[in-house]
Amino acid sequence: MFHQVSRFVSRFRDLEQQDFTNTTEEERQWRLLKEKLSLPDVPEPLETVTRKCIAVTSLYPQAGASFIAGNVAYAWAAKGIPVTLCELPNHTSYFYFALDYERRVRSFKNLSPTSLILMQNNQLRIQIETPSHVHPESSQIDIASWILRLNKESSIVFIDVSSNWNKNEAKQIFELADEIWVVLDADIARLTRLFLIESAPGWWLSGKNKVKIIANKWNAQLARTTVLKKVEGTLSLWGTSSSQVDYQVPLIDQEKAAAAHVKANFLLELFPEEESEFQSLMHVHKGRML
Repeated sequence: MFHQVSRFVSRFRDLEQQDFTNTTEEERQWRLLKEKLSLPDVPEPLETVTRKCIAVTSLYPQAGASFIAGNVAYAWAAKGIPVTLCELPNHTSYFYFALDYERRVRSFKNLSPTSLILMQNNQLRIQIETPSHVHPESSQIDIASWILRLNKESSIVFIDVSSNWNKNEAKQIFELADEIWVVLDADIARLTRLFLIESAPGWWLSGKNKVKIIANKWNAQLARTTVLKKVEGTLSLWGTSSSQVDYQVPLIDQEKAAAAHVKANFLLELFPEEESEFQSLMHVHKGRML
């Protein structure tokens, strides 16, 4: 056995001393390998999204515009997408109270007119106008500059317009937004009354490619074709531009929703497993950041 090992080692040493000539292909591969090894380590780029401004409104109070805007913004930020969530300028903030701003913010020194709540490893920026800093509604604000500034800070900007869709600031926002999410709920009688009494706003008629209808609190009974046809028939009273339901968000467990409200949290802060209920809205448009 010793002699066999000795012969093997001797043979290995003889081969080691011989010169080997690489082929042209081997030389090329070796050169590429050395070039790659000489480059500094650069992490793979994160998933990017096209910068976008989304205005979320409801046609009447309590339909769920703030609920939709807040939870979808929270969910996208969880995926590493920089998101800014804000509200209609010059109006008393809903999120100031809904998220218990004073509990979340440690210090109130040197407050700017717009204060921030940071969540999801600072990927979610919630801009809040505190009650003491709200301007009279008659004051002017350059909406275009305001939106441009917000878009520089985040890939996606959510503007919660709530049910203030007929305000002047809202109309300007709708003109500049990339998408307009219109939230309605299961109160079809209230929806029908609104469409019969009110005239179709300009942004509804001109925003054919921007307006997306979201049916919120939509259970299996409401998802039937006959009910959807009734809703879409009502929507058509304002013209045919936006007469179909684009997305449905199921009715959330009411005990969970109530618990989140009481504790001044987003639903997904307390119950991340409920993110699946928002999947129809989790459509991120991939691409290079502008």
